[in-house]
Amino acid sequence: MLLLTEIEKVIPVSKEMEAAIREKFVERKVFRTESLHQTGKIARELFFIEKGLIRIFYHNQSGKDITYGYYTEGDFVTIPESFFTQSASKYNMEMLEDGLLNSISYTDLNVLLVDFPEMQRLENKTLQSFLLKAGERIVALQFLSAEERYDTLMDTQPSIIGRAPLGTVASYLGITQETLSRIRNRKKLAFDLDQKRIA
Repeated sequence: MLLLTEIEKVIPVSKEMEAAIREKFVERKVFRTESLHQTGKIARELFFIEKGLIRIFYHNQSGKDITYGYYTEGDFVTIPESFFTQSASKYNMEMLEDGLLNSISYTDLNVLLVDFPEMQRLENKTLQSFLLKAGERIVALQFLSAEERYDTLMDTQPSIIGRAPLGTVASYLGITQETLSRIRNRKKLAFDLDQKRIA
């Protein structure tokens, strides 16, 4: 169970805690395009991705679909400002692949936090991860060029390019799909030239 492995990286897991985690987290098979959260609703669950790819997105004032972030194996994911405040959200969350999730409700998570106060460290780390990811995205959109944003994605989440539809990747990078294709072609050409020089 990848969930327990990830938790043990943050806190020691006793037999009692393991039993409680196995009881409270619900394993769930999910399918590509399945919606996990819709705009206007309250996020009631925190997900842990055992297998699969999740996209969080929203619609801008023009109604255009904009990708906010991608989450893959080993990630905890929810709509944080909605889940932790139990208020309605402007974001959507969907599966981009068939997968396997472990989910826990807001209520059950709070039961675990009461029964095992040390789990607060895990909650804090999860919140910190959400905040850092949001901050990095803001910095990228404000200060990096399109090509630098692409390079950052390849450095931090290289599997996304092969797993996510390119239209969603372009919206995440804040560029058109045509610009993304040009960047990828330039990168491929530069790589091919380097390989020839090495040979």
